[in-house]
Amino acid sequence: MKRRSVLLAILLTAVFAFAAFAAPDPAQPRFGGILKATINSNPASLDPMLEGGENELIPAAHIFETALTTGLEGGIFAGVCTYEVKNDGRVIELTLRDGVKFHDGSTVTIGDVKAATDRWLANVRFAKSHVGAKMESLETVGNKIIFTFKEPAPLALTAIATWDRGLYIIPKSVCEKYPDAKIENIDLIGTGPYTFKDYQVGRFVVLEKFKEYVSYDSGGTGLAAPKQGYVDTLYFYPVSDRTARITGVQTGEYDVAIAVPANMLEAMRKDPDLNVEIKELGIMPVAVFNFKQGPCSDVNLRNAILACLDMDELMMAAQGDESLYYLNPSVMQKSSRWWTNESLGKYNNVDLTKAMEYLKASSYDGRPLVFITTKANDYFYKTALLMQQMVKPIGIEIDLQVYDNPTLRQYRMQPDKFDIFSGGLTAKVDPTLIAFLEEGWAGFYSSEKKSHSFNIMTTESDFDTRYKAWVDLSKTLYEELPVISFGERNVAVVSRKHIHNLFDTTEKYYWNTWVGE
Repeated sequence: MKRRSVLLAILLTAVFAFAAFAAPDPAQPRFGGILKATINSNPASLDPMLEGGENELIPAAHIFETALTTGLEGGIFAGVCTYEVKNDGRVIELTLRDGVKFHDGSTVTIGDVKAATDRWLANVRFAKSHVGAKMESLETVGNKIIFTFKEPAPLALTAIATWDRGLYIIPKSVCEKYPDAKIENIDLIGTGPYTFKDYQVGRFVVLEKFKEYVSYDSGGTGLAAPKQGYVDTLYFYPVSDRTARITGVQTGEYDVAIAVPANMLEAMRKDPDLNVEIKELGIMPVAVFNFKQGPCSDVNLRNAILACLDMDELMMAAQGDESLYYLNPSVMQKSSRWWTNESLGKYNNVDLTKAMEYLKASSYDGRPLVFITTKANDYFYKTALLMQQMVKPIGIEIDLQVYDNPTLRQYRMQPDKFDIFSGGLTAKVDPTLIAFLEEGWAGFYSSEKKSHSFNIMTTESDFDTRYKAWVDLSKTLYEELPVISFGERNVAVVSRKHIHNLFDTTEKYYWNTWVGE
């Protein structure tokens, strides 16, 4: 009996040892399989130059690649091309890497890069403003394309490298066929790790692995990290209903969905078949003031409002769970190299006595302030509603007017329609891309101090010089208060247990995600 027990113990030990040896390690990358991801709506097209929406760019960025790319903190790295900056920023040389191939099997030439550049400069507003308008000449020499500027162009590299309508490399023949029209599906030919296979509106976008793709290590992180293309087939399903996206992952219909509602988080976390990860969303909920006319053109009234606001409560109202936000005084995301916590001590510093002092110094006459918002973005409405309550104790009344999103966008450009409106600032690689800093944008923020710092940032190439100007401008934003930023939103991403290594940026991509057994 004793001998039989010993033999059984030996046998079990051997079995477990073999199982441990044979079982694949889910932490190790694995090639093959299918990944079923969700997006929020049908892409209008997959042209990466002429589309700026996330539903378009998520699939398109797997097909096409930019000449340069950005790292997690906003640094510029090689993409299809390497680069060199000369003559104090007045010359940028892009050098095409050897052997990069298009999906049709042809090798990328400098002629393709030049044609893509011409199409980009002709169609993309940011490229026109920060590259084309400052350019003296554009020429190709050997495997190089050389930008020569008549004045410093500090945002040229950012414009080339950005995920949102950057300089995506497209075959010359395609650029000539679609000089200013969106590329049709039959001609979606890029250099990325996935090729276009099919798009059925209302059903899915299908991409297949580009077997001749060669991963490149630029030394960067995030979007600039090497792309592997682990899965064989990528499906993107347009699902507009957020609950349907999440429950679809629960049932196995989809593998990944973004933006788990706070009231579903606990159930998702308890499900043994699911993973829930908190990712940076890089969106800052803001209240934007009418800087041009009306009661909120008075900085004392704006300061009175800020002194009433508990940002923790506002962000909890916006997100519903403390894991889904950061407190952040800046209008740049915390992960950015541009982030600063400068707020002149005003951010999240509730002081009703001080608020009353500001209010008495203002020209406010007690009439309700018109605050326009929408329920289309629920965090817009929830923060506006709470802000209405927070300013009441000092005698400020708010007339909350709720519209659909198109009407809100229309009315915010009409200064007689609002005193305050709800907004959401998205993650940017450079502060000069922030919408409200542009003259004439909604809210109509204009000031000499802002223009002075902004001018330095758009004419100087040295990062330290530009960063100092940004810190100065951040102080100016709290002196003049054209907007109030409440904090920074995070997002909960749910995936099936066998899905590994999801994106680590505010941009969503799946070329380095693998499917376990």
